[in-house]
Amino acid sequence: MTQGYELFDYANAEYSDQGDLDTFPSNSDKTELEIEEMREERRRKNDEFQFETFYKDFVGEEEEWRGEWTRYETTTFLPNEAAPQGGMPQLVKPIRSTKAITTALRTNPSGDKSTTHDYITQSEYHITDESADTSLRTTVTRDPSTNFGANEPEKCTEITRQVNEKHYAPRKMRREDFRGPQGNMCVGNAYTTAYAVNNIKGGSGKPTLEEGEEGRNNDKGPFSELYMELGIRYGEIRFRLKLDYSTKRSTGIKGWGVLGSRKDDRLWLVAVTVCRERLGKWPTQKEKAFKGPKGAPGGLFDQPKVGLDRRDKYMQLDLEGYASTLFPFVINQDSKDEGGWVVSLDWTPGKMRYQADRKFLGGENVKGLRTLELSEVKAEQAEEYRPRGGPEDMRQ
Repeated sequence: MTQGYELFDYANAEYSDQGDLDTFPSNSDKTELEIEEMREERRRKNDEFQFETFYKDFVGEEEEWRGEWTRYETTTFLPNEAAPQGGMPQLVKPIRSTKAITTALRTNPSGDKSTTHDYITQSEYHITDESADTSLRTTVTRDPSTNFGANEPEKCTEITRQVNEKHYAPRKMRREDFRGPQGNMCVGNAYTTAYAVNNIKGGSGKPTLEEGEEGRNNDKGPFSELYMELGIRYGEIRFRLKLDYSTKRSTGIKGWGVLGSRKDDRLWLVAVTVCRERLGKWPTQKEKAFKGPKGAPGGLFDQPKVGLDRRDKYMQLDLEGYASTLFPFVINQDSKDEGGWVVSLDWTPGKMRYQADRKFLGGENVKGLRTLELSEVKAEQAEEYRPRGGPEDMRQ
């Protein structure tokens, strides 16, 4: 039996990438500046460790993930649906799922041996049934600068269409994006990423993305849109969630404030996308890890304590493949909100059972990651070793 937590607390200035936190020696000869330089060096090492791990273990090495995506939309934003006055919305499942291919590219802009400024770009495409047996890499000669076909762009257009312009991670993910405020982290065989659109109005009165040439956006809210991803990899398969949030006023829904006003800055769940994927091959209908019974056996292995005052802001979804997830359907961005939130994913793909918990901040720091925790236990021993007290209270 194996069980454990891997915890990164970004609220602690001395966070480390491995093991317990070391304490810096209290040497009278050390100045505060020197101590801070030591801490910053540790942060840089953690940045590099996170960047390399994320690329090699989750998205990169010229790998092609093929999957079946199911997008559940909430009634909050669907046409002709009554917007709930603070109540839990319903999730509407599509008639059929879509096929998608996900790839990643690592670019060295300096062109030399140094990898300090390398960045990762990810591309996701919907695939038609007719072209499902075609590899995106073998069909299209890609242009590294754009990740699109250089010699045969029309063929790429014929067989695929790029998924909408939503992003769930920085467009160009760099080492420095793996710190708390950016909301990106990987630990063990789990990872999480985030992306947000700032609540800033352009000339049209609509929220605009404040983003530099590097493809990175601000980390302070309030935001008009927030996107998060949480995933678990098991060998050559992975299971991930994509969560879309938006303020109601940014969509212009009647009765929810004038577009551009600050009447209601709460972020409401727009949709949840469930991605079941296999490396290099399409998942099959016979795979129990994807098509097994709905729900994690006995519910979430380690039920987060979200607090009585926030319990009614969460919803749980049981999914095929022995999986369950918990997430908020509304997030408060009030500057006085000092509490935290959590998104949990529990999945049993084989002999092992995993639960990943993305714990993030409240208020204007809602994009920022507080911790990423991973629990693992042998599936047959899960009930025996199920935590009875639960993890820390998210209100604290």
